[in-house]
Amino acid sequence: MKKNFYLLFLLFSFHFLYCQQYPKTVKDIESQYKKNISKYPTPNDIEKLKELITASDKIDYKEGAIKGKMILLNIYNELSDYKTSLALIKEIESSDSVGNGRMSSLSIFKSNINKAMGLDKEALKNLQKALQYAKSVSDPDGRHIKSAQVYANLALYYDSKSPNALLSNLQKELYELKQLSEKTSEEKITKYTKIVLNNINIGNYYLGVVKPMRLDLAEPYYLGVYSYKTSQPIVFENNAMNILKGVGRFYLEKGDYHKTIEMANEILVREKQNRNPTHRLFGFQLLADSNEELKNSKEQAKYTLLYAKLNDSLNLIAKKEVGKEVDQLITTVKKEKDNEHNSNLKTILLLVGGFIIIFTLSIWWYWRNKNRKLKIKYHEVIKKLNEESDLSDTSLEIDEINSETETEAKAPIKISEDKVKIVLARMNRFEKSKKFLKKDISLPWLANYANVNTKYLSQIIRNEKDNNFNGYINQLRINYILRKLYESPVYREYKISYLAEECGFASAQVFVIAFKKETDLTPSYFIQNLNAESIA
Repeated sequence: MKKNFYLLFLLFSFHFLYCQQYPKTVKDIESQYKKNISKYPTPNDIEKLKELITASDKIDYKEGAIKGKMILLNIYNELSDYKTSLALIKEIESSDSVGNGRMSSLSIFKSNINKAMGLDKEALKNLQKALQYAKSVSDPDGRHIKSAQVYANLALYYDSKSPNALLSNLQKELYELKQLSEKTSEEKITKYTKIVLNNINIGNYYLGVVKPMRLDLAEPYYLGVYSYKTSQPIVFENNAMNILKGVGRFYLEKGDYHKTIEMANEILVREKQNRNPTHRLFGFQLLADSNEELKNSKEQAKYTLLYAKLNDSLNLIAKKEVGKEVDQLITTVKKEKDNEHNSNLKTILLLVGGFIIIFTLSIWWYWRNKNRKLKIKYHEVIKKLNEESDLSDTSLEIDEINSETETEAKAPIKISEDKVKIVLARMNRFEKSKKFLKKDISLPWLANYANVNTKYLSQIIRNEKDNNFNGYINQLRINYILRKLYESPVYREYKISYLAEECGFASAQVFVIAFKKETDLTPSYFIQNLNAESIA
């Protein structure tokens, strides 16, 4: 009797736990979505989502299943898992009652995947199809929000292709956003938050894309969102750093340095409450630049040093992470080589009877080993590019790539350590400004920019950058074109002569030599491997 009682108790307990763990009704499933799936889903949510999709399928709750798959699609897209993403898109498209809104989103996903694979024409067709679906959404707010989303993606598509099309699509996005209703406080916050980001993008267009820049046209967009500080305080607080950084940069370009300092100080005050060193770095840079223009040498030196120290700290953290990855890579490569050595030794012993076979094997091994070394070098370059992206908020960081430099011994510099740090900080800003792309860049020009004589600048470059002036400039140019080739597939279609001109070299021959010196690879080999990985 007791055994039966315990058995019934255990069965009841398992049933209770099962019912608690797996939702059985639409209400349960929706509750689980709200309770267990984070607002910004991560790979950690994948298994939870799969369970909710399975539970939705069991009770034929199609909306629940599609919702889970759409969230999964976002995660896989972030992970650049294009194969899984395409399979999931096909699965969702085959579902009943997907709706025009979601079909628009699926077309955007397709566009992003095609663009990442270098299929620009297909990517554009996907976006045009997405717009057709968006315009067919029956609900007015749904129609406007989806259309705005498509225009934002079209603006991104035309970013490096057509400035006019870029601006046109940003303006169309803004028009759609302004049509959104404001019936509830939540709708109002969502609407104006999206308008903030759009306005900053349009302001950035007039400041950074149009040449010469149009400060008069940028001003209403920057100051319009800054006015939200009083008219839309909640929206302003949610987007304060983006707004302050945009407005601060605008005032710096306008020459209103006192306003620039005001924005920078507010950035630093807010950063103390919500720690983010990249925001602090931006604030230091604004203060250093504006005080330099105002001839406040003491303040300029103070914030330049703070900028230099923080920037060094961020670079040190990044390099430590790179070091860990490199150590792991070296260990893995060493094991692979040891295994291959043992295998090849047995092979050689078996083939020792024939001179011709040994000779043939030697040639084969030479080319195989050479290709392997090139492949390792290639992956080292890719790893470095990926690691540099971790500090993308502070713009492109230029790290060293192994290269042969002059063997001249380092010599002590007869200037103060603080002066050296100030010069290095100015050189860092020079690197971020991409002025090294100018063909007529020279040592006297850079010395004037860094406010130091050419002799000291040469010694600082040799001591701190482990290079001479020409090697330093070539290294910056090669790192610039490496990132362009890695991030923008369209660059891989250009001729070597165009790539050389794009990054400031006088001839294709000099460019190829510099590229080989910095990476141990030729531009053609690097592009060939990038394209092969994109197809795979």
